[in-house]
Amino acid sequence: MPNRTFNKIICQRIADLRKQHNLTLEQLAYQSGISKGGLSEIEKNMKEPRAYTIIKICTGLGITMKDFFDFKEINDFMNEL
Repeated sequence: MPNRTFNKIICQRIADLRKQHNLTLEQLAYQSGISKGGLSEIEKNMKEPRAYTIIKICTGLGITMKDFFDFKEINDFMNEL
């Protein structure tokens, strides 16, 4: 169950960051070098993003991995472990 919760938090983070950067799925997919369909599945929590995919998404967003993982929900999740 914790793994499913972690995936949900990460997938939602990707969607939230994309929206904060005012990017469409197509734009972020292009900037990240991943498929639009794959990104859509990740955002819907239908597909688990691998670490390398998260790195590519961060590159597409112009943020660091530190920025990606610096948010309340992930800190709350980590504190519950």
